[in-house]
Amino acid sequence: MEGVMTLTTSAPGGGISYGRINMPDYKDGKAKIRPVYTGICGTDRAEIAGHLPFAYNPTGQNYMVIGHEAVCQVIDIGENNSRIRPGDYVIPIVRRRGTCINCRIGRQDNCSDADNDITEAGIRGADGFNSEYFFDSPENLIKVNDSSMAMLSTLTEPAKNVMKAFEIFDKLTKRSIFEAEDSTYISKNCLIIGTGSEAFLYAFMAREYDMTVYLTNRHRLLEEKMGIIEGIHGLFYNYLEENGPDKIDLLIDTSGDPAAVMKFVKKLNYNGIAILFGTNGAAPNSQLTGNDLNYIIEHNIAISGSVDGSKKHYMDAIGYLEKWRSSSGGIINKLITGIYKPEDTEIFRAKPPEEIKSIIKW
Repeated sequence: MEGVMTLTTSAPGGGISYGRINMPDYKDGKAKIRPVYTGICGTDRAEIAGHLPFAYNPTGQNYMVIGHEAVCQVIDIGENNSRIRPGDYVIPIVRRRGTCINCRIGRQDNCSDADNDITEAGIRGADGFNSEYFFDSPENLIKVNDSSMAMLSTLTEPAKNVMKAFEIFDKLTKRSIFEAEDSTYISKNCLIIGTGSEAFLYAFMAREYDMTVYLTNRHRLLEEKMGIIEGIHGLFYNYLEENGPDKIDLLIDTSGDPAAVMKFVKKLNYNGIAILFGTNGAAPNSQLTGNDLNYIIEHNIAISGSVDGSKKHYMDAIGYLEKWRSSSGGIINKLITGIYKPEDTEIFRAKPPEEIKSIIKW
């Protein structure tokens, strides 16, 4: 047994500690890997504050190693079908397969028995990746072919959520003719609620569809975030002070604020699509009225929740991050706004002003 430096939480009670835990130096059939960079998101902070009700420790432990966004390097690995070798950079998958039919075909993101069947590294029932080293099955690792992408690939886990959401969007557009008369989406409006890392990644993807992209929230943005939005030819407005587009075609929510969602659902065009990604149990409830239902029904609006992603979505995310690094003139790199050490535990308690994505360098 070896004392390994980790970031741990006593989920579901909350709290964080940086210290050593005992860990074996070998696990049969498992790859030994070390984190290079790990990301910090709202899920981590909610766990540490004790506000994530579905978080729970691995069986037999009174703690859980946190961290579910990671770029790692392989220390040791046996023969595997993914052609991963020692020294390779990899992304570990967060949600692990259960036993339901969707899990069995590799679509654990669509788990049919999520209340009983889900294990998520660093969140539900399994240690995460904020550790000097850890072990994982080769089938849960996705290779990053370009080593120069190591730091930027920290965005793969949040970007895979974007890939999943746009898969849903593509399927929902088949229910009617969504394209304009010129067969494109150039005249279509996409509105994204929020200006965090997920919102920016959704904006990058919406631009791939040539839509006009709006980001909105309840406060003004400083120069750095405005520069990113302008750099991808997007538009921003504070919805408490300004009027955005009269009509929108695709609504994506990253805020989890039901009042904001309903405000913009009522601006969707006929056959509009709303994809809900944000969750916020602390947000105040918002009443759904009969007029709201009438609007949704009479406008043929489709509303879909979206969570997590499959292995394919991780792979697609890596590909798009590579593309955006080349095509955005380096703007995608600006989404990483702070680099910290593992012992800088305060970053998990307090979100820095204008943070987009903070990461830990191991």
